[in-house]
Parts: sequence; C-alpha cells; structure tokens
Amino acid sequence: MKTKTIGLALVLLILFTVRVNAQKVGSLWIHTLAGFNSVWILSQNAYGNPEMEYSTTFGPTGGAGANYFFSKQFGFNGSVFLSKLGQNYKGMIREAEADRRVKLTYVEVPLLLMLRLTPDSHPLWFSAGPEVLFLTKAKQEFTRKGGLPLENDYLETGDITERFNPVDIALSFSVNKMFLLSNTDERMLNVTLNSAIGLTDINSEEWQIPQMDGTYKGSHNFYFGFKVGVMFNVMK
Repeated sequence: MKTKTIGLALVLLILFTVRVNAQKVGSLWIHTLAGFNSVWILSQNAYGNPEMEYSTTFGPTGGAGANYFFSKQFGFNGSVFLSKLGQNYKGMIREAEADRRVKLTYVEVPLLLMLRLTPDSHPLWFSAGPEVLFLTKAKQEFTRKGGLPLENDYLETGDITERFNPVDIALSFSVNKMFLLSNTDERMLNVTLNSAIGLTDINSEEWQIPQMDGTYKGSHNFYFGFKVGVMFNVMK
C-alpha cells in the first residue's frame, strides 16, 4: 500500500510539473478550433416593413491561430475564423405567418490579450480585445403565404451582400481552459467560451431605412458560444 502511494505521488508530481511548464514564458503555440455560436443581430432592420419576432439562431465557426505567452501572467492570442452569423425571424406580419432568415458569412480576426486567472496545473485564461470581421457573403430567405401587402419587396429571397458594410469592428471576450494531451508538453486541448459584440452599424448607408415609426436604429452583430481545439507547441 505504501509503495503504491509513493508511486502515485511521483506520477502526480511529474504530471503537475509538466503541466505547470506548458505555458512557460516565451513559448509559442499554434491552434485549431471549431465550434458553434448562438448568433444575433441586435436591432432588426426590416427595411421599412413591420418587424418580426426573433427566433433562435445558431452558426458554426472554425479556424486557426497562435498563442504567445510573454510572461507567466500574460499572453497574446491572434486567430482567423470563418463564421456564420445572422438572425432568424418568425411570426405574423401583415396578417400572415412568415419566416425570415438573414445569413451572414464573416472572416473574423480577433486580436486578444490573455490574462491568467488560476495558478493550477490546468490554467484558466481570460482574453479580451478588438475583433475585425470581414463580410464575404450575405443571403436572405423569406417565405410568407397570404396576408396584406408589405410596404415594399425588400424582404425577398436572394443575395443581399450589398446591403451590409464590408467590415465590422467588435469587442471580443473569451475564457479558455487548457488541458495537457501529452507528457512532452507539446500538445494541449483548448476549450473556449467566447462572445463578441459589434461596435459599428452593419447596415450600409443606403440601406439604413427607418422603421415604421420613422426612427432608425443601427444593427449590430452579437454572438456567444464555444470552441474546442488542439494547441501545438512550436517554440519553447
């Protein structure tokens, strides 16, 4: 029993030592991540038509990047992701049930400062910083049967890329939990909870059409979700 206890203690000591050194100062890691977000467009732009109820919307995301740990407490994270954002709407409009889906595809480039929150063997990191989103495509799907005529036909199905600004600036936040995958401290599992809120109006100037009450509010991207991926140590 005593021998087993000593053996277990030695194993735990070795694992603890390796894990503590995983994010040592000056180490550079590349990573791949994939996951899903709950996506929203804050403030609906119905192009002068009656607004519809928001419907739950999800979008996949995935990409790659790098982490550099320049001290025991701080690091830097830069990534490039391809993400599906947008918003689904469903409900009555002009006395008829309708379904509207706005699908936005962005290339996301978050540039985040990382702060280590826990000193344990599986560190928890908080990240925050700016995020630049480049629009690659926007599509609208709209179905409706019967009812009274709409104010205009701007809700028709089709490509609506020109209705949105090509670049959006957002503020991004994430919490990262890292787990060692090998005793050589060269691979780690990265589990991330992330969120971002757009700071700029995503509607292009010519499509900033007032609501039915005569007022206009800018639309903003927002999402929160998770990503899971693997990190590889390329510079110790």
